[in-house]
Amino acid sequence: MNIHVETERLILRQFTADDVEELHYICSQPYILKWMPDWKRTKEERKEWIIWVQEYYTKSTKDVERIMLAVALKASKVLIGMVGIGNKEEIDNEIEIAYFVSEYHSNNGYITEASKAIIEWAFNNLKLEYLIAIIEPDNIGSQRVIEKCGFTKFDTKMILNSGDLEEKPFYYYRIYNK
Repeated sequence: MNIHVETERLILRQFTADDVEELHYICSQPYILKWMPDWKRTKEERKEWIIWVQEYYTKSTKDVERIMLAVALKASKVLIGMVGIGNKEEIDNEIEIAYFVSEYHSNNGYITEASKAIIEWAFNNLKLEYLIAIIEPDNIGSQRVIEKCGFTKFDTKMILNSGDLEEKPFYYYRIYNK
């Protein structure tokens, strides 16, 4: 299945080998690593990640483990971030939304626009019952994105998240397929 979603200002598309340099540049920004420390990787590891993600594009079913899409500006085709869904092992394999945007493109509503599009795509194509989001309490920007997308905060959970050494609190959100 070829996954390609367009919004007013963005293109959500499958990652390709041509994205390695730009993705590595974005993921190396302290702005990204503050919230996603496990994304600190070498360029070679980033290339391997893209190959790994590409394998999932052919498995787009309700039991999907992961769909990660490049977020690019429609006008220039410049890669600015990532949005996706995937099973969250730490929370009973519930399917979570995940995203990031380059610091140089933040605060423009791009990641909210991309998140709304992947939510709609997932609900329409995978017929998921709901999606979750987990967000650190001090990550106010991410909380705003999720709330603008229609998620509701249900709980605070102690989670040993990828890249962390100790459990810490995360807000737990859900959005249901209507």
